[in-house]
Amino acid sequence: MATIYYYVDSSKLSKILSFGIKLSDNFSHTIPINGLEKRVFVGLLNPKDDNFKFSSKEFTCLKISLYPEQCYVVNEVNLIITPKDGNYNLVPLNDYIYGSFENPRVVFNTSILPEQIEVLDDTIDEPLLYDNSKDLFYQIRINRLIDELPPADVYYALCEYLDDKESFQKTNLERQDTNEQ
Repeated sequence: MATIYYYVDSSKLSKILSFGIKLSDNFSHTIPINGLEKRVFVGLLNPKDDNFKFSSKEFTCLKISLYPEQCYVVNEVNLIITPKDGNYNLVPLNDYIYGSFENPRVVFNTSILPEQIEVLDDTIDEPLLYDNSKDLFYQIRINRLIDELPPADVYYALCEYLDDKESFQKTNLERQDTNEQ
């Protein structure tokens, strides 16, 4: 079984734990899966992939146990902006390589039964292997660059970046001082 994280309104938690969540009444998107338009829920691979909801008392994070065959991973941008060719680049969960998408989302088209639901307890729950998917995505890309480039090139690139960043910050501070006077 795969664990998918899914946020719900905290005020509806007791009803959800008793009755589950019906797909036909609560789906968030309709996307093509295997050539057919399907209603889907959108979950997360890591509860911190939605830091706003993770930090909010208004939402409760649920751990949903699903068969991996029911789940597909898609980059969040494809859910926000429908691809022109209609191809959402769905990757079956079993084939997804963690860190491949900047903002991965898990879509699944099945109702959630009460026995599939647990409330995430971030203090005593099982540890997460990475902080969030976006950081993992960037760490992998940076490590690839470090492995591919000679060490001197990496050092000079970082120095140049830090110089540019410092110059940018000084320029912004000078603008703020001018605007305040």
